Amino acid sequence: MFSNYHSYFLDNTSPALRMLLVFVVVLCFVRSWMRRSRGKTPPGPLCLPILGYLLQIRNNYHVKLTQLHKQFGSVYQIYLGTKRVVVINDPQLIRDAFRQKVFSGRPDTGLTKLLQGLGVINSVGELWHEQRAFLHTFLRNFGAKNMGPNKTTLERNMQEQVSELLTSLSETNGSPINIRPKFATAVSNVIGSLLMNTTFSNDQAFIRLMHVIEEGFKLLTVAAPVNFMPFLRYVPFMRYSYCKIENNRKETSKYFAHIADKHRKDLNSENVRDFVDSFLVQQQKAKTLDKKTYFSDEQLLQVMGDVFSAGLETVTSALEWSVLFLVTHPHVQNRLREEIDDIVGTERKPELDDLPRMKYTEATILEVLRRGNIITLGNAHAAIEDTSINGFFIPKGTHIMPNLYSIHMDPTLWNSPEEFLPERFLVNGAISKPNHFMPFSVGRRMCVGDTLTKMEIFLFLTGVLQKFELRVPEGEEPPSLEGITHISMTAKPFKVSVVPRR
Repeated sequence: MFSNYHSYFLDNTSPALRMLLVFVVVLCFVRSWMRRSRGKTPPGPLCLPILGYLLQIRNNYHVKLTQLHKQFGSVYQIYLGTKRVVVINDPQLIRDAFRQKVFSGRPDTGLTKLLQGLGVINSVGELWHEQRAFLHTFLRNFGAKNMGPNKTTLERNMQEQVSELLTSLSETNGSPINIRPKFATAVSNVIGSLLMNTTFSNDQAFIRLMHVIEEGFKLLTVAAPVNFMPFLRYVPFMRYSYCKIENNRKETSKYFAHIADKHRKDLNSENVRDFVDSFLVQQQKAKTLDKKTYFSDEQLLQVMGDVFSAGLETVTSALEWSVLFLVTHPHVQNRLREEIDDIVGTERKPELDDLPRMKYTEATILEVLRRGNIITLGNAHAAIEDTSINGFFIPKGTHIMPNLYSIHMDPTLWNSPEEFLPERFLVNGAISKPNHFMPFSVGRRMCVGDTLTKMEIFLFLTGVLQKFELRVPEGEEPPSLEGITHISMTAKPFKVSVVPRR
């Protein structure tokens, strides 16, 4: 029978078609042999052609990815569009992988190309290495690592914003409010003073900047499929979001360019006031020495955008989550206030030097970062060459995604992970942070502003609790503890009554 089919095939197909079929068979064999010789890839669910697993994770992606963890284990792979994505759900595997240079890349996607490889969040290679080191040094020197010659100046700027926030809250007279915008204004002024020696009040250009940045986080979620299927940018509704992101980026760059131009006019290398001054001084040194660096005007604008937007979103969301957890857990709020009264009193404001003695307050901040899951998935990394994770073969270019939500909500790692329990970070009266606590990710690309974030949360939160009680508005049900996932996890909108202490 086989010989009959063989004769029929030879008699009824052209030589070209026969060659094509032979080529396909050989290609399949070679690819199969290469896969076997390189080693097995991680397990994972069946994915649709072209779309991959995009449809299944379009809503509450962190929950679905965590369900896959239970089904396929600590390391699994999915396809988003045609892009291979490996998801890691084990804290030690994440730490081991992200300390290696081979995993220090960033995925090559449509939206990262929009940024032209600039900044510190999505840049790679020598540019990223140089600019991250520079930013780290700046933050240390200007007190944002809770050290350095300018720590007092930075804290003074923060305390000024605490005072402004308290005044704004007192004017509400206990009426129910959405507290997020008030936190956003205070936080943006802290970042503004650090970046460009500027604070804002009712400046319309600044209000517009805040709107554009907040809108950008939502648009990035809507347009995320473009990262995995670039042709989608030409689909009408997706094209609108993509173009809006591009236009918003141009608008923010224009705003920051205006700030940078003003700094150039009165730049004094002997009196460096902020990040922009520091960058421009380095830029001048490079030109004088005719040295190749990445201190370009375009890089300055993108770093300003990276630091401002990331810092604003993370700290504002953390403070909003803090209020939500405290109004739904009044016993925690009362204990925090008792600690403030015991250590700080009522005659002065809480200071950063108080933090080491305020163990319960620090534990509460850590629990907010864990339970709030502000960064549900760390920024995706990319393998810069063929490598392996936990015995699985990882081809060059694979997206590597740390599932921080899965880790922070894993019942095998945390007792009652759904519960808000600051005590979990206290052991014999001392702070204890387990290896599986990683709210800012870990490794070479860990968030460089982690210390600054905790400094801001501490001063704003203790400043508010020293003067006010946070209550669920009278006649209303306690707000939901569910979050809304964009690029970060934010609390669902809720109202709170901020009432002066008796």
